[in-house]
Amino acid sequence: MNSFFEIFTLAWAFISLIPLYEFKPQDWSPEERRVYEQLRQQDCGVLSNLIPAQRLRRRITGGRKSSLLSQPWMAFLYMPSDLEMCRCGGALISESFVLTAAHCIKLCPRSTELRVRLGELDLTSPLDCTTYNYQSVCAPPVEEFIIEKSIVHEEFNPFSPWFDVALLRLNRKVVFKDHIRPICLPLTDELLAFTSVMGQSYIAVGWGKTEDRRFANSTMEVHISTERCSGGRDSSFLCASGDYVDTCTGDSGGPLTWSTLYFGKVRTVQFGIVSLGSADCGIGQKAYYMDVPTFMPWIIGKLALLPDL
Repeated sequence: MNSFFEIFTLAWAFISLIPLYEFKPQDWSPEERRVYEQLRQQDCGVLSNLIPAQRLRRRITGGRKSSLLSQPWMAFLYMPSDLEMCRCGGALISESFVLTAAHCIKLCPRSTELRVRLGELDLTSPLDCTTYNYQSVCAPPVEEFIIEKSIVHEEFNPFSPWFDVALLRLNRKVVFKDHIRPICLPLTDELLAFTSVMGQSYIAVGWGKTEDRRFANSTMEVHISTERCSGGRDSSFLCASGDYVDTCTGDSGGPLTWSTLYFGKVRTVQFGIVSLGSADCGIGQKAYYMDVPTFMPWIIGKLALLPDL
């Protein structure tokens, strides 16, 4: 967790059990049904076929460096004046919105200065390239956006990690390209129940700290498996042990993903949001992720209040 998030970590002792939201499509308004259909019909969770997936070297806290074009939904939240302060991740879910953690906004003392960068891989390189078939292949340039509106969950409290969810409306619509594409959200009964299975594997992605306690310059991926949360928090959290592989400072707000069937096609779906963990990553203390299926009614409800996605 970033230094300004430390008070967030101390609040665990004061948490009580929060009930699940109910996902009832039959009770939706016409606007909510519109959002559901738009999310369902967009070409989400797919990768460019410009280059195939590559075998990658291990790094970070038990993780590995992402390959070019492998995480096109990743959003980098940062302040231009300081790439480490308030550093967070997020996931593009539509032409106009990024899904992230509420504390990335509420606990950032200069949140109005935050910007969103899409299509990023290596923060130190003006152009992201790789070699394929002995030729250099490069992604288009990164694109930067201003946050037009932050929609933080109404029940989020800086002294408690519950409801750590936020939507960011970008100042202009995104044009999808090889390196910038939306991730899918869980919209079916099967996907909504996906996270209830303990031991399920996921991939967490971000520019957080590596095992040498330095921020990663490139997007890093780590495979985690869920386990039972303590204190009955399974209702809205996903938990992982934090042994050897872990998310870390700077990864907050990033997605927890897995590729699975999505309306008959294999797509990458976001099931979690990096929320809370130990400052000493990878030493066995639990890491907590917001359970996206739990918050789908809230996400759809908020998007329904706006004219478009």
